[in-house]
Amino acid sequence: MSWLNAKPCAVNPAIALWLQSTPPRGRVAELGSLADYRPHIAMKKTLITQAQRWALMLWLVFPLYGKADQFVEFTAEIDFDDWDYRLFKDRINNDPGQSHLMLPSLFTTSSPMRCVVGTNTWMIEFASENAKTTYWFTGTNIIEHSVITKGIPNRPRIGERFTRAYTSRDGNPGRPVRVPDIMGGGSICWLSFCSGAFLKREDRQIFPPGSFWKESSLVYSGWSDKVIAFEDGLGLPKSLDLIATNNQPIFQYQVHKSTNVLGWNFPLEFYCVQYLPTGANLLKLHLTAKGRLTSIKEGAKPEIPAEVRQAVQK
Repeated sequence: MSWLNAKPCAVNPAIALWLQSTPPRGRVAELGSLADYRPHIAMKKTLITQAQRWALMLWLVFPLYGKADQFVEFTAEIDFDDWDYRLFKDRINNDPGQSHLMLPSLFTTSSPMRCVVGTNTWMIEFASENAKTTYWFTGTNIIEHSVITKGIPNRPRIGERFTRAYTSRDGNPGRPVRVPDIMGGGSICWLSFCSGAFLKREDRQIFPPGSFWKESSLVYSGWSDKVIAFEDGLGLPKSLDLIATNNQPIFQYQVHKSTNVLGWNFPLEFYCVQYLPTGANLLKLHLTAKGRLTSIKEGAKPEIPAEVRQAVQK
């Protein structure tokens, strides 16, 4: 809506009185002796003061009609493979035909997720084996809320709810050594769709999505990052590499196809690979993931339900 066509709004009475007291153009004679001897200076000061007061009024009123923050909502599916785990389970299973050691198929369905993202806030929702978990980033905290949707023996009952809040000023769900990650492997979703504002920070610290790096030599040697981002207001990564001190990659992320909504670029398809050190200058494959968008549209700011806010405040 144009502010020129907007409905009148109330103006602070003090501002109105202030504007009324401003001398109109041409009333230089009322300025006294200064105007008598230096009329051009008095007129200049009057016009500057009047312009400053009108600028103040417009600054106070115009933001009421400024453009609202934009949000994009989408759904996606991501397929994870933890090859360390698969190799470990298969190699201790000497007889793959034994019924009590039967493992899930390698060809499983992808994990669905829903997300709403803006420049400084986001919401990610996952459906797991027995629960629906939602994360909100508020600018100061990441809030996690889970609802149990399927009964499993020795697990929480259907309908039970769990809420936690984590202090975070950058929205990064990864955590340093000896601190559990917030989303686990789900942080790949955050990196792909919600990390734009974080990646613009000079003090950023990007952690590999798989947490086994915390039990490796990377804890002591560290790594650097190389990011190429989309050149738009959101700034999601097109490619991202984490590089160990021996110049070996420990994590690689790449967009395969992308699309543009509201002037922001999003990955249509992406994939990533993570490695772990196994000795001097040696790496092994740890996990892989690939994902794709299934729908995308303009969205609205994600709201945190009242029951979740109340649970956080307890």
